Amino acid sequence: MKSRTGKFRYIDLADQIQSRIEKGAYKLSEKLPSLRVLCQQTGYSMTTVFQAYIELEKRGIVESRQRSGYFIRPRLRKLRQTPGMAYHDMVARKITLDDLVHQLTEDMGNPEVLKLGAVAVSPDHLPCRQIYKHFKSIPQDRIPDMIAGYVHPQGDAQLRRQISNLLFTIMPEVSEEDIVITNGCTDALSLGLRAVARPGDTVIVESPADPWLRQTIKDYDMYALEVPADPETGIDLDRVEHILEQETVAACLVNPNCQNPLGFIMPDDHKKRLLSITEKKGVPILENDVSGDLYFESQRPVPIKRWDVNHRVLYCGSVSKILAPGLRIGWVVPGQFKEAVCRLKLNRSMISPTLSQAVLANYFKEGTFNRHLRRLRKLIKLQYGYCAAALNRYLPRTVRMTSPSGGLTIWIELPEGLKGSDVYYKVRQKGISILPGFLCARPGIYDRFIRIGYGGRWDKQMENAIKIIGDTIKEMENRPGGETC
Repeated sequence: MKSRTGKFRYIDLADQIQSRIEKGAYKLSEKLPSLRVLCQQTGYSMTTVFQAYIELEKRGIVESRQRSGYFIRPRLRKLRQTPGMAYHDMVARKITLDDLVHQLTEDMGNPEVLKLGAVAVSPDHLPCRQIYKHFKSIPQDRIPDMIAGYVHPQGDAQLRRQISNLLFTIMPEVSEEDIVITNGCTDALSLGLRAVARPGDTVIVESPADPWLRQTIKDYDMYALEVPADPETGIDLDRVEHILEQETVAACLVNPNCQNPLGFIMPDDHKKRLLSITEKKGVPILENDVSGDLYFESQRPVPIKRWDVNHRVLYCGSVSKILAPGLRIGWVVPGQFKEAVCRLKLNRSMISPTLSQAVLANYFKEGTFNRHLRRLRKLIKLQYGYCAAALNRYLPRTVRMTSPSGGLTIWIELPEGLKGSDVYYKVRQKGISILPGFLCARPGIYDRFIRIGYGGRWDKQMENAIKIIGDTIKEMENRPGGETC
């Protein structure tokens, strides 16, 4: 039946709801009126109201959540100007780390702190019950061997077989014999770095980069040659090529898919060019793909390892960002460096947790992992939309921020005169932890930046925390001379 406007009633109602949404009548994370409530408010039948919501779903305006109702769907568009690439001199330097790193480590374990600086997914989004089920399903007669025995240093064969199956769509040539199980992705990168470089060697690394990765380079007493990365396409390849013509470099360490903290996915032609550049000089690539499964588009981005015919790319991944960080299971596909990686692992940790390996192998074998990943990607993409919209709403207009293609972080450039460390200390007093950007490179490059993570469950507390951060930045910006303390 048609309304007075000549449209079908459900179309007319859908237009009215869309108009109210666009005028800000509903907050982004707010639940829309239920079918019953909307029937009472409009006088329309349940069928008409239901058809209106279906129409809004088709338009991409709302989405339904199982047993929860209808919510506004965030639109993944560029909301702010993107921070530019930070050009700086490129000289190999020893890494220095601020004492603030220790404070951030304490924040991670403090239940009273809202961890907006973390690169982590909420337990609410992980299949904890299913994993626990596999803990309970292990036969009791196998438990003593798992607790008291040792598996091969390369890792549980069944788990390596399952990981090989999972990697098949992006790296079909990788077999279980090519994989070495590690204690997470950081351990995989650490073993790979130690296998190809020695103390005093120079390593190319993206700028900005994950602070904990920089910690690894520092602990090995190596030099970091930091190359600027574009927030949309990745590391500056012209500069990498120039460096390799001038310098002796032991390794190139990159995070090409869903990079932390910028969130870019390096285009395939850039990946191939980077591989070609490093191959000419015999420089191995350490590829961090820990968040590669958290992409926002329709297709899983391909790793550099896919085109590695000479087996000089050490591909590193884990389940820490997508499934179960507490299991401490990662892997490296080390190519021609496999023997060195296995030897280093044997000397350092000998094996990875036997019980965790068995549980994870059984879970993968169950066949529900890909379904979990699809659900997780949808949730993370949704949460990014909520977080980005809140940042756009509450941060001053002088702030820039990235529009990531995936991952768990947004990189934010503060107004002139402000420091990310000062913002950290201000909001930390209110129980909120963020990551100051200066920790992601050598001092002086990213002092005006902060990193925000959106992997936690989005709720009113999260939105309020974003508002507090925005109000804090506005207050600091408005003080005479940009005074922050």
